[in-house]
Amino acid sequence: MDSFSKSTKLEIISQDAKFDVPFLFALFVSSGSYDENGNVEITTDIEELFAYVKKNTIRLCKFYEIEISQDDIIETEGFKISKKTFYKIIFKKEILQQLFNKFGLNENNSLEENVALSTKTQENIKNFSKGMFLGCGTSSIKISQKANEKTSSGYHFEFSSKSSLLLREFSHILAQFDIFAKIISRKNNFVLYLKDAEQVCNLLALVGASGAVVTLQGEMAKRDFRNKINRQTNCLSGNISKTVDASMKQLEAIKKIDEKIGIENLPPDLEEIALMRLANPEEPLTTLLKLSNMNLTKSGLNHRLRKIVAMADKL
Repeated sequence: MDSFSKSTKLEIISQDAKFDVPFLFALFVSSGSYDENGNVEITTDIEELFAYVKKNTIRLCKFYEIEISQDDIIETEGFKISKKTFYKIIFKKEILQQLFNKFGLNENNSLEENVALSTKTQENIKNFSKGMFLGCGTSSIKISQKANEKTSSGYHFEFSSKSSLLLREFSHILAQFDIFAKIISRKNNFVLYLKDAEQVCNLLALVGASGAVVTLQGEMAKRDFRNKINRQTNCLSGNISKTVDASMKQLEAIKKIDEKIGIENLPPDLEEIALMRLANPEEPLTTLLKLSNMNLTKSGLNHRLRKIVAMADKL
């Protein structure tokens, strides 16, 4: 099973239309280096990234009328570091230089100037953030598979780099979206990190990983439920457990529907119920009734939630 970090990265690279020069530049500054021949090496632990980068770099070069061949981008065999497998994507230096020059990015500029040039618009910022996420982002977040499984990991997400300046510039970008990260030094690197679950959700939303947002919110709900259960008296624990199980089943059904067809494609009455449950994962049906504008009974609300679960089962 893929880690939460890897599955999120795979979700990002499924978005072919979002690949552009700011994305590629962020990938380069966060995980790239020059080899002895002056070519650019990008190191990654995501094997699928090679095909994604190669295909879209060729597409970009054609768009900007830059000559490129299949041999201008190659992948090395996987190699292990501390039991983890990494891969290198090697570019002919001239290819990236020509692409970067289309945005005014060049070696004579300072890093701050190049980052500013590649993040002029909201779309640029989002794609630059995706490149950073894929290039040097990692997480220790573990997703439990069942509501009653305890997960001891926190909500830690970090970006690691040898350049404190790069991370500082990136932290300023994130702050524009109310994502406030801290920077520390660790051995020979610097680390920009988040530990707050809501902040991590905001980061995932920024890079377009909506599926990961739903997954993490479901995990947050599970952990919150478990914490509440632990505080309840023994006489109430049975009923609470049933509520948790039902709510988790509903949340997982909503996630599945969102992944397969999109919540927005549900009938309007079911869409409102799904969004309401997603926004209030731990609330009982009586509370959801108060939040709804529909004239529903508790039985009616429960019936619609069962319809959502049944729809997800068919998918």
